[in-house]
Amino acid sequence: MKDLNLLFAFEALWRDHSVSIAADNLGVTQGAVSSSLKRLRQEYGDRLFTVVGRRMEPTPFAVQIAPTLLEALDLVREAQSRALEFSPQHCRKVFTVRTRDIGEAVCLPTILKMLQTQAPMSRINTVASSVEETLIGLSTGRIDLAIGYLPTLKTDIHRTIVSSQHYVCALRRGHPLADAELTLERFLAQQHLLVETGGTGHVLLERALIEAGARHNIGVRIPQYLSAPHLLLESDMLWVVPNVLGKTLSRFFPLLLKPLPLVLPEFDIALYWHDRFHRDPQNKWFREMLAAALRESLAD
Repeated sequence: MKDLNLLFAFEALWRDHSVSIAADNLGVTQGAVSSSLKRLRQEYGDRLFTVVGRRMEPTPFAVQIAPTLLEALDLVREAQSRALEFSPQHCRKVFTVRTRDIGEAVCLPTILKMLQTQAPMSRINTVASSVEETLIGLSTGRIDLAIGYLPTLKTDIHRTIVSSQHYVCALRRGHPLADAELTLERFLAQQHLLVETGGTGHVLLERALIEAGARHNIGVRIPQYLSAPHLLLESDMLWVVPNVLGKTLSRFFPLLLKPLPLVLPEFDIALYWHDRFHRDPQNKWFREMLAAALRESLAD
Protein backbone atom coordinates (compact mmCIF):
# COMPACT_ATOMS: atom_id res chain seq x y z
CA MET A 1 0.00 0.00 0.00
CA LYS A 2 1.68 3.18 -1.23
CA ASP A 3 -0.81 5.70 0.18
CA LEU A 4 -0.99 5.71 3.97
CA ASN A 5 -4.21 7.73 3.80
CA LEU A 6 -5.92 4.49 2.76
CA LEU A 7 -5.08 3.07 6.19
CA PHE A 8 -6.91 5.95 7.86
CA ALA A 9 -9.91 5.40 5.59
CA PHE A 10 -9.97 1.67 6.40
CA GLU A 11 -9.80 2.39 10.14
CA ALA A 12 -12.60 4.96 9.94
CA LEU A 13 -14.91 2.59 8.02
CA TRP A 14 -14.04 -0.26 10.41
CA ARG A 15 -14.85 1.96 13.37
CA ASP A 16 -17.81 3.98 12.11
CA HIS A 17 -19.64 1.53 9.78
CA SER A 18 -20.68 4.52 7.67
CA VAL A 19 -19.14 6.42 4.78
CA SER A 20 -20.71 9.73 5.88
CA ILE A 21 -19.66 9.39 9.53
CA ALA A 22 -16.17 8.28 8.53
CA ALA A 23 -15.90 11.33 6.26
CA ASP A 24 -16.97 13.66 9.08
CA ASN A 25 -14.45 12.17 11.48
CA LEU A 26 -11.65 12.32 8.93
CA GLY A 27 -12.52 15.88 7.91
CA VAL A 28 -12.93 14.97 4.23
CA THR A 29 -15.82 14.58 1.79
CA GLN A 30 -17.89 11.43 1.39
CA GLY A 31 -16.58 11.26 -2.15
CA ALA A 32 -13.02 11.10 -0.83
CA VAL A 33 -13.88 8.18 1.48
CA SER A 34 -15.71 6.39 -1.35
CA SER A 35 -12.69 6.91 -3.59
CA SER A 36 -10.39 5.49 -0.91
CA LEU A 37 -12.65 2.47 -0.49
CA LYS A 38 -12.59 1.90 -4.26
CA ARG A 39 -8.78 1.95 -4.22
CA LEU A 40 -8.68 -0.41 -1.24
CA ARG A 41 -10.96 -2.83 -3.07
CA GLN A 42 -8.69 -2.73 -6.10
CA GLU A 43 -5.64 -3.21 -3.87
CA TYR A 44 -6.99 -6.33 -2.16
CA GLY A 45 -9.40 -7.74 -4.72
CA ASP A 46 -12.24 -7.82 -2.19
CA ARG A 47 -15.22 -5.58 -1.42
CA LEU A 48 -13.96 -5.21 2.19
CA PHE A 49 -17.15 -3.43 3.36
CA THR A 50 -20.72 -4.08 2.19
CA VAL A 51 -24.02 -2.41 3.03
CA VAL A 52 -26.06 -4.45 5.50
CA GLY A 53 -29.22 -2.57 6.43
CA ARG A 54 -27.95 0.96 7.13
CA ARG A 55 -24.44 -0.06 8.13
CA MET A 56 -21.22 -0.77 6.27
CA GLU A 57 -20.13 -4.16 7.56
CA PRO A 58 -16.69 -5.74 6.97
CA THR A 59 -16.40 -8.80 4.78
CA PRO A 60 -14.71 -11.94 6.19
CA PHE A 61 -11.54 -10.95 4.34
CA ALA A 62 -11.64 -7.45 5.91
CA VAL A 63 -12.01 -9.05 9.34
CA GLN A 64 -8.97 -11.20 8.57
CA ILE A 65 -6.66 -8.33 7.54
CA ALA A 66 -7.98 -5.69 9.95
CA PRO A 67 -5.60 -6.53 12.86
CA THR A 68 -2.57 -6.19 10.61
CA LEU A 69 -3.70 -2.94 9.02
CA LEU A 70 -4.73 -1.36 12.29
CA GLU A 71 -1.46 -2.38 13.91
CA ALA A 72 0.40 -0.81 11.00
CA LEU A 73 -1.53 2.41 11.52
CA ASP A 74 -0.64 2.38 15.21
CA LEU A 75 3.04 2.09 14.23
CA VAL A 76 2.67 5.06 11.91
CA ARG A 77 1.12 7.11 14.71
CA GLU A 78 3.90 6.05 17.08
CA ALA A 79 6.50 7.18 14.54
CA GLN A 80 4.71 10.51 14.18
CA SER A 81 4.61 10.89 17.94
CA ARG A 82 8.36 10.30 18.17
CA ALA A 83 8.92 12.80 15.39
CA LEU A 84 7.09 15.41 17.45
CA GLU A 85 9.91 15.07 19.99
CA PHE A 86 12.32 16.46 17.40
CA SER A 87 15.20 18.40 18.93
CA PRO A 88 16.94 21.05 16.78
CA GLN A 89 20.18 20.45 18.71
CA HIS A 90 20.40 16.99 17.13
CA CYS A 91 19.34 17.99 13.63
CA ARG A 92 21.93 17.09 10.99
CA LYS A 93 19.88 17.94 7.90
CA VAL A 94 21.30 20.05 5.08
CA PHE A 95 18.53 22.50 4.17
CA THR A 96 18.43 23.94 0.66
CA VAL A 97 17.04 27.46 0.34
CA ARG A 98 16.29 29.31 -2.87
CA THR A 99 17.29 32.96 -2.67
CA ARG A 100 19.12 35.46 -4.81
CA ASP A 101 22.22 37.42 -3.82
CA ILE A 102 20.02 40.06 -2.18
CA GLY A 103 18.75 37.44 0.28
CA GLU A 104 22.26 36.18 0.92
CA ALA A 105 23.56 39.68 1.64
CA VAL A 106 20.66 40.88 3.78
CA CYS A 107 19.28 37.78 5.49
CA LEU A 108 21.82 34.96 5.47
CA PRO A 109 24.06 36.35 8.27
CA THR A 110 21.11 36.43 10.69
CA ILE A 111 19.92 33.01 9.52
CA LEU A 112 23.35 31.47 10.11
CA LYS A 113 23.59 33.06 13.54
CA MET A 114 20.23 31.60 14.60
CA LEU A 115 21.03 28.23 13.06
CA GLN A 116 24.35 28.04 14.89
CA THR A 117 22.59 28.75 18.18
CA GLN A 118 19.60 26.43 17.74
CA ALA A 119 20.86 23.62 15.48
CA PRO A 120 24.65 23.74 15.27
CA MET A 121 24.93 20.40 13.42
CA SER A 122 22.60 21.37 10.55
CA ARG A 123 23.74 23.14 7.38
CA ILE A 124 22.34 25.41 4.65
CA ASN A 125 22.89 25.43 0.91
CA THR A 126 21.51 28.29 -1.20
CA VAL A 127 20.53 28.16 -4.86
CA ALA A 128 19.54 30.99 -7.23
CA SER A 129 16.97 29.18 -9.36
CA SER A 130 14.52 30.68 -11.82
CA VAL A 131 10.87 30.70 -10.78
CA GLU A 132 10.14 27.64 -12.94
CA GLU A 133 13.14 25.75 -11.53
CA THR A 134 12.13 26.82 -8.02
CA LEU A 135 8.63 25.37 -8.40
CA ILE A 136 10.05 22.08 -9.69
CA GLY A 137 12.67 22.03 -6.93
CA LEU A 138 10.09 22.66 -4.20
CA SER A 139 7.74 19.98 -5.54
CA THR A 140 10.50 17.36 -5.85
CA GLY A 141 12.25 18.14 -2.56
CA ARG A 142 15.48 19.41 -4.12
CA ILE A 143 14.63 22.81 -2.61
CA ASP A 144 13.18 23.01 0.90
CA LEU A 145 12.14 26.66 1.05
CA ALA A 146 12.23 29.76 -1.13
CA ILE A 147 12.70 33.36 -0.03
CA GLY A 148 11.80 36.45 -2.01
CA TYR A 149 9.13 38.32 -3.91
CA LEU A 150 7.67 35.48 -5.99
CA PRO A 151 3.92 36.09 -6.41
CA THR A 152 3.71 33.68 -9.37
CA LEU A 153 4.57 30.69 -7.15
CA LYS A 154 1.12 29.19 -6.57
CA THR A 155 0.72 25.51 -7.47
CA ASP A 156 0.58 23.50 -4.20
CA ILE A 157 2.67 26.26 -2.58
CA HIS A 158 2.21 27.64 0.93
CA ARG A 159 3.33 31.19 1.72
CA THR A 160 3.90 33.31 4.78
CA ILE A 161 4.69 37.01 4.44
CA VAL A 162 7.61 38.08 6.62
CA SER A 163 8.07 41.73 5.61
CA SER A 164 6.70 44.52 3.43
CA GLN A 165 9.34 46.57 1.65
CA HIS A 166 9.58 49.69 -0.50
CA TYR A 167 12.03 51.01 -3.09
CA VAL A 168 14.51 53.87 -2.72
CA CYS A 169 17.00 55.51 -5.08
CA ALA A 170 20.71 54.83 -4.50
CA LEU A 171 23.53 57.00 -5.81
CA ARG A 172 27.19 57.54 -4.97
CA ARG A 173 28.38 60.15 -2.50
CA GLY A 174 29.64 63.08 -4.54
CA HIS A 175 27.00 62.55 -7.23
CA PRO A 176 25.83 65.85 -8.82
CA LEU A 177 22.41 65.26 -7.23
CA ALA A 178 23.80 64.30 -3.82
CA ASP A 179 22.74 67.58 -2.17
CA ALA A 180 19.75 68.31 -4.39
CA GLU A 181 16.12 67.35 -4.12
CA LEU A 182 15.49 64.32 -6.30
CA THR A 183 12.53 65.55 -8.34
CA LEU A 184 10.86 63.36 -10.95
CA GLU A 185 12.30 65.54 -13.73
CA ARG A 186 15.85 65.16 -12.41
CA PHE A 187 15.32 61.48 -11.78
CA LEU A 188 14.17 60.79 -15.34
CA ALA A 189 17.01 62.83 -16.86
CA GLN A 190 19.69 60.57 -15.33
CA GLN A 191 21.10 57.30 -16.61
CA HIS A 192 19.75 54.34 -14.69
CA LEU A 193 21.16 51.00 -13.59
CA LEU A 194 18.64 48.16 -13.69
CA VAL A 195 18.95 44.73 -12.12
CA GLU A 196 16.87 42.41 -14.26
CA THR A 197 14.84 39.96 -12.20
CA GLY A 198 12.74 38.10 -14.73
CA GLY A 199 9.98 35.94 -13.27
CA THR A 200 9.83 37.78 -9.95
CA GLY A 201 7.50 40.54 -8.86
CA HIS A 202 10.29 43.09 -9.36
CA VAL A 203 9.46 43.17 -13.08
CA LEU A 204 6.96 45.86 -12.03
CA LEU A 205 9.91 48.15 -11.36
CA GLU A 206 11.16 48.06 -14.95
CA ARG A 207 7.61 48.58 -16.19
CA ALA A 208 7.22 51.64 -13.93
CA LEU A 209 10.51 53.15 -15.17
CA ILE A 210 9.47 52.68 -18.79
CA GLU A 211 5.98 54.09 -18.24
CA ALA A 212 7.49 57.12 -16.47
CA GLY A 213 9.61 57.88 -19.53
CA ALA A 214 13.01 56.41 -18.62
CA ARG A 215 13.04 53.70 -21.30
CA HIS A 216 15.99 55.23 -23.17
CA ASN A 217 17.88 56.15 -20.00
CA ILE A 218 18.40 52.61 -18.75
CA GLY A 219 22.14 52.63 -19.30
CA VAL A 220 23.14 49.26 -17.91
CA ARG A 221 21.26 46.03 -17.23
CA ILE A 222 22.82 43.41 -14.98
CA PRO A 223 21.51 40.07 -13.62
CA GLN A 224 22.81 40.33 -10.02
CA TYR A 225 22.41 42.90 -7.26
CA LEU A 226 25.81 42.85 -5.60
CA SER A 227 27.82 44.20 -8.54
CA ALA A 228 25.62 47.31 -8.64
CA PRO A 229 27.46 49.36 -5.95
CA HIS A 230 30.74 49.03 -7.83
CA LEU A 231 29.11 50.41 -10.97
CA LEU A 232 27.49 53.29 -9.09
CA LEU A 233 30.82 54.37 -7.58
CA GLU A 234 32.33 54.74 -11.05
CA SER A 235 29.42 56.60 -12.67
CA ASP A 236 26.59 59.07 -12.15
CA MET A 237 23.90 56.44 -12.62
CA LEU A 238 20.92 56.07 -10.32
CA TRP A 239 19.72 52.72 -9.04
CA VAL A 240 16.20 51.95 -7.80
CA VAL A 241 16.76 49.34 -5.11
CA PRO A 242 14.78 47.64 -2.33
CA ASN A 243 15.23 49.76 0.79
CA VAL A 244 16.57 46.96 2.97
CA LEU A 245 19.31 46.14 0.45
CA GLY A 246 20.18 49.80 0.01
CA LYS A 247 20.60 50.18 3.78
CA THR A 248 22.74 47.05 3.97
CA LEU A 249 25.05 48.10 1.12
CA SER A 250 25.38 51.68 2.38
CA ARG A 251 27.09 50.27 5.47
CA PHE A 252 29.94 49.06 3.28
CA PHE A 253 29.89 51.43 0.27
CA PRO A 254 29.77 55.26 0.15
CA LEU A 255 26.18 55.36 -1.11
CA LEU A 256 23.33 57.77 -0.50
CA LEU A 257 19.69 56.73 -0.37
CA LYS A 258 16.96 59.12 -1.45
CA PRO A 259 13.18 58.80 -1.51
CA LEU A 260 11.91 57.63 -4.87
CA PRO A 261 10.02 60.30 -6.86
CA LEU A 262 8.04 57.55 -8.59
CA VAL A 263 4.92 56.08 -7.01
CA LEU A 264 5.61 52.38 -6.60
CA PRO A 265 3.60 50.03 -4.37
CA GLU A 266 5.23 48.20 -1.49
CA PHE A 267 6.04 44.56 -2.11
CA ASP A 268 5.97 41.52 0.16
CA ILE A 269 8.98 39.38 0.99
CA ALA A 270 7.67 35.91 1.76
CA LEU A 271 8.72 32.41 2.63
CA TYR A 272 7.45 29.72 0.23
CA TRP A 273 7.26 25.94 0.63
CA HIS A 274 5.56 23.03 -1.06
CA ASP A 275 2.76 21.02 0.53
CA ARG A 276 5.15 18.05 0.88
CA PHE A 277 7.30 20.14 3.26
CA HIS A 278 4.30 21.08 5.39
CA ARG A 279 4.06 18.51 8.17
CA ASP A 280 7.52 17.16 9.02
CA PRO A 281 8.51 18.46 12.51
CA GLN A 282 12.10 19.33 11.61
CA ASN A 283 10.92 21.14 8.50
CA LYS A 284 8.30 23.02 10.52
CA TRP A 285 10.97 24.06 13.03
CA PHE A 286 13.30 25.22 10.24
CA ARG A 287 10.50 27.19 8.57
CA GLU A 288 9.62 28.96 11.82
CA MET A 289 13.29 29.66 12.59
CA LEU A 290 13.82 31.01 9.09
CA ALA A 291 10.75 33.24 9.32
CA ALA A 292 11.99 34.70 12.62
CA ALA A 293 15.44 35.34 11.13
CA LEU A 294 13.92 37.02 8.09
CA ARG A 295 11.72 39.28 10.18
CA GLU A 296 14.73 40.34 12.24
CA SER A 297 17.00 40.98 9.27
CA LEU A 298 14.31 42.78 7.22
CA ALA A 299 13.06 45.03 10.02
CA ASP A 300 13.49 48.76 9.36
